[in-house]
Amino acid sequence: MANLKAKYTFVSPTTGNTYVLHVQTGPLTNPIPTIDNPNAIGWPILSGTLVTVIEGVPTTYVVPPGGTSGMIYNGLWQSASSSPQGGPLCQGIENLIVTPFDGKSTPISANSNNSVQITLGTLNDTATLSSFVFPPQ
Repeated sequence: MANLKAKYTFVSPTTGNTYVLHVQTGPLTNPIPTIDNPNAIGWPILSGTLVTVIEGVPTTYVVPPGGTSGMIYNGLWQSASSSPQGGPLCQGIENLIVTPFDGKSTPISANSNNSVQITLGTLNDTATLSSFVFPPQ
């Protein structure tokens, strides 16, 4: 089966920053293994990028594949109840780790069903979902 892709575009209402997330996933098969929720169901991330556009300057970050050391949560989730922490979902986004990161924060996490918190270094922004392709196609 071919790999699936999801795309998200977020815009911050306060800063005007734009964030574009591209994620390539495997097919929805067995639940993604996690420590906190063995019943979690989702698409494991194979690769991805996050492009931030701040004051017209694009910067690209890598979304590491799920299942690697320290990256077990990198997946897109079917529902809040099946996600690792059972929290709010923004079209499948629960907690995504991107690199480089400080090892302590989760750079992208859902605040609600239509907004995310983005934390990258000194950047701390809330952005609203403006367009998306989810579930992955």
